[in-house]
Amino acid sequence: MRFAFESFELDVDRAELRRDGEPVPIEPQVFDLLHLLVSAGDRMVTREEIFERIWGDRIVSDAALSSRVRDVRRAIGDDGRAQRLIRTVHSRGLRFVGQAAVLDDAPEAPPLPPAGAAPPEEAPCAAHDPLDRPAVAVLPFEDLSDAPSPMLADAVADEVAAALAAWRSFPVISRNSAFRFRASPLGAPEIGAALRARYLVSGSIRRTGGRIKVQAALVDAQSDRRLWDERFARDLDELRDVEEEIAAQVAAAIVPELEGAEARRAHRRPPGDLGAWELAMRASWLIASGLEHHPEAERLALRAAELAPGWALPLTLIATARFQQAMSGFSAADSRGAFSSTLEAARQALDIDRGSWVAHALAAVGELWTNRNHERALLHVTRAIELNPSAAVNYHFGGCITGFSGDPGAARAHQERLFRLDPVYPYRAVIEADLGLWHLLEKSWDAADERLTRARSWDPAYGRAHQRRIALAGLTGDRDAALEAARRLSDLGLPLEFEGIMATYPFRNPDHAEMFGEGLRRSGVNFRPGPRAGL
Repeated sequence: MRFAFESFELDVDRAELRRDGEPVPIEPQVFDLLHLLVSAGDRMVTREEIFERIWGDRIVSDAALSSRVRDVRRAIGDDGRAQRLIRTVHSRGLRFVGQAAVLDDAPEAPPLPPAGAAPPEEAPCAAHDPLDRPAVAVLPFEDLSDAPSPMLADAVADEVAAALAAWRSFPVISRNSAFRFRASPLGAPEIGAALRARYLVSGSIRRTGGRIKVQAALVDAQSDRRLWDERFARDLDELRDVEEEIAAQVAAAIVPELEGAEARRAHRRPPGDLGAWELAMRASWLIASGLEHHPEAERLALRAAELAPGWALPLTLIATARFQQAMSGFSAADSRGAFSSTLEAARQALDIDRGSWVAHALAAVGELWTNRNHERALLHVTRAIELNPSAAVNYHFGGCITGFSGDPGAARAHQERLFRLDPVYPYRAVIEADLGLWHLLEKSWDAADERLTRARSWDPAYGRAHQRRIALAGLTGDRDAALEAARRLSDLGLPLEFEGIMATYPFRNPDHAEMFGEGLRRSGVNFRPGPRAGL
């Protein structure tokens, strides 16, 4: 963007002031103040706004402001007596009174709105093109440490952008474009307009002792509203790749907020004016709202797929809804049939887009449980993690598949990482029960007991935690614990059939299957005869 006034040209993209085509020496902070005033048009910019936009949270004196104003006037041939271009409004602020024109052919970024002005009218997303999605820009993070390291702050911002891009829900503006607005005095609406981004992510880092604290915020650039703000803190000595670890947490928290914001926009549109994108965002919101909304979510996702047959997202939403429905009754379901419809939708998505991490993850679940194909399941889940290392669900599936494939140590590593990414993961009881099983296979009895106790506390109705408690009690000789877990299964209406239980544990390693079965046999529980695949 370029502004022209008198013989001057203010080139925002190049951060350059020119007079008759020749560069004028100007310090970055002075340039930012000039840009702030020129872009505001003839609106008065208050002293408070200048302090906030130019210096942020730093406390500076009035003398610092006077010095910068003097430097701006000197750069454009003005002074405090003439005030030909920059006029002081006594005790209130400054106003640019020259005639400035925007030279760019691109759409003009709106001037900064006065305080209390109504938010700009939002531009609707194109209804017919799923690829015309709202973009998100990750602005440079600020280092507020006593000894700042801009390289670390930039690395965190870069990793956040990469992590968001891996989710593939929203286009992410390139680093080169977003980083032009480092320490910019402009507001979110103007930055968003310049970058053509509906959402902006900003943040800061602070290192204190052996810890790093990161604060990140998500802003709707069109309405200038903060949608989300959260702080993250980690011990530096715990992390080998601190930027990647924190960025994964930030991205995992931001994506649901972005999808929620888009779902709310879609809800405000007339039902007959919904394109594939709006339908998909509504479906995503319904899936997150509870199982009772899943039929409607599938209906909307199918409509989105019909409108955009070359787009994989609607099919991955259908697969996700089917997966969650299967999980809700997994303890009492036929494990071979529970995820067959999930696998079908995931395969359809992969036929369209081999780079869909969600489709790979859900295909992995289907291959393990429906086909008992460990190798194919491992290939899919490994690819899902490669495509999106920030998604907690990938480590849920990665742990499950790796563990049943014969490596309980690697399974634990996957699922323990999950809790770092998402401490409130919705399937907490399932993960705790899985971790209990992996500890059991490693003969770490106390650790297994602790995990299974947590699983049964989180969800007393999760039958597989009680099954594993019976096996653990049999291996450790705790008959009372085994009988108590068996009573809980009976109270839940779940059958106590040895062959039926064993059929739902797809161990590839025969030693693991033998060990688990031995625990059940030695538990003292009176299992009823006859296989039952429905447990």
